[in-house]
Amino acid sequence: MQETFFPEEFIQKYKKYLGKEWPTFFDTIKQKQPKSFWINTNKSTMGKVVDSLSKKKVVFKQYDFCRQAFSIDMQKPGDLEEYKKGEIALQEKAAMLPVVVLGASKRDFVLDACASPGMKTIQLSNLAGKVIATDVNSERTKSLIHNKFAYGLRNVEVIRSDFRNLKKVFDKILLDAPCSSEGLVRKRKEALKGWSQKIVLQKAKTQKNLIISAFDMLKEKGTLVYSTCSFAQEENEDIVNFLLGKRENATVEKVYLPGIKIRENELCKNCVRLYPQDNNTQQFFFAKIKKN
Repeated sequence: MQETFFPEEFIQKYKKYLGKEWPTFFDTIKQKQPKSFWINTNKSTMGKVVDSLSKKKVVFKQYDFCRQAFSIDMQKPGDLEEYKKGEIALQEKAAMLPVVVLGASKRDFVLDACASPGMKTIQLSNLAGKVIATDVNSERTKSLIHNKFAYGLRNVEVIRSDFRNLKKVFDKILLDAPCSSEGLVRKRKEALKGWSQKIVLQKAKTQKNLIISAFDMLKEKGTLVYSTCSFAQEENEDIVNFLLGKRENATVEKVYLPGIKIRENELCKNCVRLYPQDNNTQQFFFAKIKKN
């Protein structure tokens, strides 16, 4: 069996960062992440999907943080007819949370700023009024277009562009920023093969520019959720603190998610750093930022 790859630089960095919590953290991220799904209400209803899965004796359970989010105890949920029809989208639990925290409603005009492959776009389509989903990469944009049609995202406009080129303002923005993807190690054993501290710092430089641009595209009283699947302070709290230092009208709001353990964040107040051992998730980070 293939073992999960961990660069020595990664191990030394997080051993120092986590101290006595390192063994528990390390043991958790060597394990496969639990499976979960989101019910896509563009293709079906909550009731129909729940009834259909129940009749098939599928073991699944609704998460406390959102009625459309479920854990599933099944080796290959991709074999389900509900998945093939686009009625459910397979998505990791922590990855669902930024959209839930954004709190979009049908009256909101929303930007999914770095949207590919588009799993969060499916969530936003279910919850928001109008969504623009962008990606600068032509190959990655293909997955967005595929999901638009496969999941019936009629209220989503896909644009192949750097979102910073848009001349629009939005009620709400999701910036799930390109990052060093440390959290994906529970999904793919080789996910950290390209990782280095140098890459983390390169990503952070870009992220600072992205977060400023996204914040400036918000309407007054608008909301930005910044998220990454990285555990690096350089890509997370440091980026939010950079924004707070540049924009006096930006504040980070406290987040409460039923069923999710959220620790106090001493590096940046109200930012959420998800330790995988706390909620059995990927490493993840998000911050809910208000424009005052």
